[in-house]
Amino acid sequence: MSGKSVQAQDASKSTTYKPALLKAMARLAHRDSGLSVPLTNLGEEFVRLYWDQTVVYHLRQAAVLSKEATVVKLIRETAIAKGVRKLGDLPTSDREHLITKMAKLLTVSVLAAFHSSKPSTMSALYTWDKAEKRVVFSPGSHAFLRDNVLAVELIANYHWAAYLEGCNRLAPRIIQKVSREAVRRSSLARYMALLMRDGEFECFYCGRRDRDERGIQVDHVIPWSFLLEDPSWDLVLACRVCNARKSDWLPAYEYIEKLKRRNHAFKMISGNASLLVTEPDIDRFYNAAISVEWPGFWTPGA
Repeated sequence: MSGKSVQAQDASKSTTYKPALLKAMARLAHRDSGLSVPLTNLGEEFVRLYWDQTVVYHLRQAAVLSKEATVVKLIRETAIAKGVRKLGDLPTSDREHLITKMAKLLTVSVLAAFHSSKPSTMSALYTWDKAEKRVVFSPGSHAFLRDNVLAVELIANYHWAAYLEGCNRLAPRIIQKVSREAVRRSSLARYMALLMRDGEFECFYCGRRDRDERGIQVDHVIPWSFLLEDPSWDLVLACRVCNARKSDWLPAYEYIEKLKRRNHAFKMISGNASLLVTEPDIDRFYNAAISVEWPGFWTPGA
């Protein structure tokens, strides 16, 4: 086996580009009847597929940090430079610039390698020439992707999530973070009454007291974007200032200890079954977030 063949096989196991490209092509074939697909269209899908995984969920796309995927670096650098969290908030000119970079990336390390591990008897999904800024589907492959888009996405999501589980050990809900972009968060308003005591509001972090509901919010101590759910054991009242500044950072461990004390006291008073999560469970989630280098550790004075 040649050195080039070995390199191609290693590359197929070291990034998530292949399932991402398959998923992007299936979506484009489903939306457009044309066989010719501009690379900028594929680049746009790559940005959409990787944005939340990188900026919102902080998922690693490589087992070794020094080998972090270029697509992740491009998206993270753009998000930090422009101070945005949601892709929809990225200015149009910056989004177009990022898409152009992604399209160029496809020509460097993705398109040529995509078919490297397919069986020799299988037809290629597309043809591509380095001189062209587009890929061309065969009529058969386009029809297959168009008619089986849901099944193709399911397969791509499975392989993508299976790979990420090895790079993000202990991180919860990997498959949901891969299969859905822009997950809608539920309103936390219904938890306000549960967390109130005697009609008075106290910020869990800075201790500020206020009787005005407009000055207080419900916050996840361990970030929602890590847990991807709203367990009552993780919810506290926070003033608007602390909630905004904390964002999706992990708090300092002193607040995890405080959360455990709050849950113990609340469980004794209310008998709320949803608070039966154990203290080791809370520590496990906190340490799992640390293990994937989740942004931390926030305090009110930070």
